[in-house]
Amino acid sequence: MARNIKITVLWLLTICGFACHSICDVMPIFWGRDVAMVGEDVAEQGMTVMMMTLSYLLPACSILCVMYAADSKPLRLTNAVLAMFITLFNMVHAFIELPSANAGQYVITPMMIAVGLLLTWHSIKYVKLE
Repeated sequence: MARNIKITVLWLLTICGFACHSICDVMPIFWGRDVAMVGEDVAEQGMTVMMMTLSYLLPACSILCVMYAADSKPLRLTNAVLAMFITLFNMVHAFIELPSANAGQYVITPMMIAVGLLLTWHSIKYVKLE
């Protein structure tokens, strides 16, 4: 499989991981549990924008970089930098999130780290291609 296709699939898995991470937090609703955070304010707009940027905009920009990076080393480098950033974010987020009362996070966050490490590795190798 071509490296750019592998990288694109890994970015899509990252987007899916963020979606599953969010779904996992609200699934207890289906068993009649309350998932509201007591005593917490509504999420700030800045936090919502940041999470949408991390979970969709950044991966989408990276996929576009990979799609058009055949002859462009700067685009491949941009993708690699964004891959390293998202991997670092996933690692920090996992350490902050765990331990968690939601057991699903113990499956999702390590998998997102593994996908991020693979993504970073393939992206760096893609930059080195001439």
